[in-house]
Amino acid sequence: MTEKFDPQKIISIIDSKSADIETLDDDIMMEVVGVAMALDKLRESLALVETHIDGREFEKASRVGYQEVAHNFVYVQRTLAGLQTATYQKESLISTIAQEANTTYEDVAPYVEKKMQSAVKKLAVPAKIDESNSLPART
Repeated sequence: MTEKFDPQKIISIIDSKSADIETLDDDIMMEVVGVAMALDKLRESLALVETHIDGREFEKASRVGYQEVAHNFVYVQRTLAGLQTATYQKESLISTIAQEANTTYEDVAPYVEKKMQSAVKKLAVPAKIDESNSLPART
């Protein structure tokens, strides 16, 4: 499949697809935001279960567990499915570019990642980490 690795050809193709890459980058960022929101809701419902257990309110804890925790867990799964779909779209785009450049996926992927990271850097939104559970905290 590969003749000779030509970075300029890859860069040229990526530049011609920069609108697609930026749209895909935006989609991935939006999916990440959705996952973060879903995780926040799940944390809130788990905290409520813990509060009820600590207060020895076992029926309330059970109700919250079966309703809110279950609902929010499904919410997390659905948002993760959206993120997975966006990731597959990125992989497909990389494969298409590799085919056009007559090179391998591995040769193209770093260039696409760099282009996508430049879109992320435009936003420059720092993530705040909650040290207690290593998941992004509410800001």
